[in-house]
Amino acid sequence: MGNGFSLEKGLTKPKIEIKTPKSFKPCKIVFNFSFVTDDKKYGFRSKGFDQKVQKKFMERMVFLSSVDFDVLLGLPRESGLETISEDKVHFRVDTEFKSSGRHQDCLNDFWVFRLNKLGRVIGKIFDKTFYILCIDTTFDAYDHDA
Repeated sequence: MGNGFSLEKGLTKPKIEIKTPKSFKPCKIVFNFSFVTDDKKYGFRSKGFDQKVQKKFMERMVFLSSVDFDVLLGLPRESGLETISEDKVHFRVDTEFKSSGRHQDCLNDFWVFRLNKLGRVIGKIFDKTFYILCIDTTFDAYDHDA
């Protein structure tokens, strides 16, 4: 092959060094998209996840990831994060997310950020990583307080 890639036996994979921060402590939230539900109603392929929602989704993630995590937790739920108990959700959590044990290491409850009147993004948080599990554009993925 001309690109330098070969599947021949005997070749070793290059070693990749995983680094952990030593000079700084991460203080901002990051987003992980690996475990969005396969439920078509609440994923990236849903009819409700149109261009308008996509734009708001990106705007909200840019804002949330620009604020220190401690400050983010103190913001009102309309602009920051809110929690909902696990017994109030009505979407299928990704099976790999559960079977990997990630859900056990995350903070209690589900965490939500709002897309104004366009929807909600629901996930779990471990350290400063927000695992996006569901995008609810129909406002029925969990029981809303009256």
